[in-house]
Amino acid sequence: MAEIGLCLSGGGARGLAHLGVLQALDEMGVKPAMISGTSAGAIAGALYAMGLPPRDILEQVRTKSVFDVFKLALGKSGLSEMAYLRKILEKNCQNDDFKTLEIPFTACVSELRSGRAEMISEGSIVDAVIASASIPIIFEPVEKDGKLYVDGGVLNNLPIEPLKEKNLRIIGVNINVHGENDKLPNKMKHVAERIFELSLWYPTKKRFEECDVQIDVTGAFSYGLFDFNKGEELFEIGYKAAKEKQDDIESLMEE
Repeated sequence: MAEIGLCLSGGGARGLAHLGVLQALDEMGVKPAMISGTSAGAIAGALYAMGLPPRDILEQVRTKSVFDVFKLALGKSGLSEMAYLRKILEKNCQNDDFKTLEIPFTACVSELRSGRAEMISEGSIVDAVIASASIPIIFEPVEKDGKLYVDGGVLNNLPIEPLKEKNLRIIGVNINVHGENDKLPNKMKHVAERIFELSLWYPTKKRFEECDVQIDVTGAFSYGLFDFNKGEELFEIGYKAAKEKQDDIESLMEE
């Protein structure tokens, strides 16, 4: 039976769909040998690697208001700190060390000074995940050991590299918007968001095509980066997208 690596992309609140994917994989009996993730994918992947069931994660991370996520715990730069996420991670992380995880996990971060993507798989889980999900301009960069980290999706939104190094068969889950948008409003906010989506997708596309099974959660594309109050809907969308790939996933496991 093939050993499976699971790679979860970034995509803001659409990352709640990852939890539905994880639920479906659980039901199929898929036990990843390793998980890697960026940003929202790092959050879902880390909590799952701690041993939390997907439904339990959803209950903890979903919120009725985007303002819960962006509570103004302002840092020295004036940007918001990730107090909401830190609280959830610390609550579930009995020993804040990658070595304690039930499933090996790697978080992708972007290091600003070197301009390189880095894969973190040792040390503090909490710090690594917060760094991986620190969306530039909104959240403070994470400074550690002389390095300055921001959202991994800036440089690598689908970090398959650690899984390939282990020669695992890869299930890739994409929640990054792509494809045509014929209804793009002529407003600066929507144009900026579209540019952001496209800039993320083109580096992601090549990595996604290298995955052995590709779960493209297209049903989540109509949701915004900050639709954190749509957790149940996004969970079901992710679950359905994974179930549609069940035959491919089961064939992969049998190889």
